[in-house]
Amino acid sequence: MRRAINARRNGEPPLPRNFTKNPIGQVTRIKREQRRMRGALRDVQAWMLEEFDRIPRSEISANAAGFVINRYEYLISLPELDRIIGELARRLGDLPDDLLVEATVAAYRQGTGDEVVNLSAITSDYTREVSQVIQSDPWQRRVALMRSRVFEELRGFEGDTATDLARVLSQAVENGQNPMAVRSKLQERFGVSRSRAERIARTEIGQAYRRARLDEDADANERLGIKTGLLWISAFAPNSRQSHMALNGEIVDQDFVRDFYADGGNAINCMCGQTSVLLDDDGNVVTPGVVERVKRAAPATEGEPIANAKCGCA
Repeated sequence: MRRAINARRNGEPPLPRNFTKNPIGQVTRIKREQRRMRGALRDVQAWMLEEFDRIPRSEISANAAGFVINRYEYLISLPELDRIIGELARRLGDLPDDLLVEATVAAYRQGTGDEVVNLSAITSDYTREVSQVIQSDPWQRRVALMRSRVFEELRGFEGDTATDLARVLSQAVENGQNPMAVRSKLQERFGVSRSRAERIARTEIGQAYRRARLDEDADANERLGIKTGLLWISAFAPNSRQSHMALNGEIVDQDFVRDFYADGGNAINCMCGQTSVLLDDDGNVVTPGVVERVKRAAPATEGEPIANAKCGCA
């Protein structure tokens, strides 16, 4: 049975300072980790191009059916080629995974802290301190699982990158491809890897922050019997998806948010946030002013609200 709403304090949830552009407040952390990954991959790229340039080669011209065909012979032994590929894998394995994992944990910790402040503001039934939450066994277990998952994702990324680049190099040597074309291909594949690394950083840090707030909100509902909905705050960035922006100002529930991010690529690069708001026994927001504030602050869009996005708590 749910506890009656405490009438001593039904305050508005504190919104992020720049909530229309940075609802989760993680832009600085994300950019820092993206720069770090870009720099590390540039170093590996510079090393690999230098190794490729060192491979002796000779140009061979052949006349076939009246056409002159130019190909190249790379004068490299198989053991030396294997050495380069092995060193490439080692250098990619030395990317700053641990720093990105720690940044993800820091985002989760910040999300927990922000949700503790938020819940304390909307109801005096919530009295936990941040230190109590982060020292609890459930919190520590969730962080341990998150560390392991992000680390494994990064290892997968590094393995895929090593395999891709090794294939480009091996095919170049085997097929006698033009060195300038090979160089261009290697640079292109490194560019793809940098974009993927940036996407991982943005996605994982954003997800960690949102998940922390959801986890603490769910715990408060279960443990205290309070009744909350989640106010969706969209990030109105130039590359924001219409389906994400259309949710701005909607009141949704835990199941909706988790299902939304589990569907397709909705979690990828998403910077939207969700803030707990207190609901009355009829499922209405106790402080509707904050909802209107979020809606008014949004720039005009052509999106329509997503069907069935309303909170199912009522």
